[in-house]
Amino acid sequence: MESTDFPANLETGFRPAKHCRWIIWIVQLWNALDLARHNRLRLDPRDLEILKNIPKGSGLILTVNHSDEMDPRVCIELSRRCHRRFTYMINAEAFEEWHGLYGWLLQRLGDFSVERGGGDQAARRYAVDVVKKGQDTLVMFPEGEISYLNDLVQPFKTGVVHIGLQAITETREINPSWTAYLLPVAIKYRYRQPIGLILGKKIHAIEKRLLIQENFLTFQEKIISIMVKIIKRQELIDRTQIISEQLARLKEQVGLTQAALLSKVETKYPQLQVDPKAQFVDRAQKIIFFLRDQLSRNKLFSSETRIGLQNSIKDLKETIQMTGWQPQYIDLTPSEERLAETIMKLEREVFKLKTPHPLGNRNAFVRIGPSLDLDPYVEPYQKNPSALAHQIAKELHDNIQLLIENMI
Repeated sequence: MESTDFPANLETGFRPAKHCRWIIWIVQLWNALDLARHNRLRLDPRDLEILKNIPKGSGLILTVNHSDEMDPRVCIELSRRCHRRFTYMINAEAFEEWHGLYGWLLQRLGDFSVERGGGDQAARRYAVDVVKKGQDTLVMFPEGEISYLNDLVQPFKTGVVHIGLQAITETREINPSWTAYLLPVAIKYRYRQPIGLILGKKIHAIEKRLLIQENFLTFQEKIISIMVKIIKRQELIDRTQIISEQLARLKEQVGLTQAALLSKVETKYPQLQVDPKAQFVDRAQKIIFFLRDQLSRNKLFSSETRIGLQNSIKDLKETIQMTGWQPQYIDLTPSEERLAETIMKLEREVFKLKTPHPLGNRNAFVRIGPSLDLDPYVEPYQKNPSALAHQIAKELHDNIQLLIENMI
């Protein structure tokens, strides 16, 4: 019988950015035309001036909320409009698509890979060097995962702060006056036309796939029933309960389902020590990194073991996706956008879609907040790096959330 005592982790191959000017120019042009048709950018020139006015030669990191697949393309358009070259930190799995051809293109567009959950030191070192050079703008999405929560920013990871302050600390050994900036960027999408009819059709298609009988429930109640069906809970929704109570119950059920799925996978690999106090997504990503590393050893395991590893990764990804469900996101009188985002996530789950698609053409509103000069934080950072990084990450998060709330 084959042993399941896996060897120690090995960091997978790092892909650096390899900017290609003519490829970037072509993609920027195509992207601008496509955005004008499907996701029209709404950016006040005064906000763009904030980005343009960051001192040349200083370090700059754009911290962007990540609610949609379209966010990186919005950033590509920002790069075109402000005439700055951007370098993007992107999940390593994206580089493997199209049998690696997509990774080749990503690198030429200025993307470099990061293995989430693996403490990717190569990616961190590369990011610090990008900031230190002061030539490119580093773009990071501190939420980590795409949330499909247009109005609600998820907690930020602290890596963006550590990278900025490490860049300053190292550079000041030879240039004491050099500094770096963090720039909050908020993106929010709004449909150009009412999408009520499309919502109804999408919900009906999901109900049909799940064998849910036709009913006269509201959109909210239909979504609740679909979620209940997906997580395989047998109790029916009590229509005498108010919506907020139903959603609170469902939120608890989603959490229990996630915990059960994560525990199921963790027990399979007891040799991998995961901090039980860490955030749920961080725990899941660490295990995914470990399992992906094992799969990279082509001749080490039998086909049966490899299938088991792949199934574990699939289960973990499903638990991470459920983090974005946020049932209470559609409480009270939810906007069509909130309902649409919830439906997109349920479509991904039910129809096993890799990337859910918007329900129509949208406007992409972009706001850029005041830049945060990291200079005053250098000395406090030396004393307590972790506490200060959490403080600044929380400040960035709150700034972007406020920008989103103040949009149309």
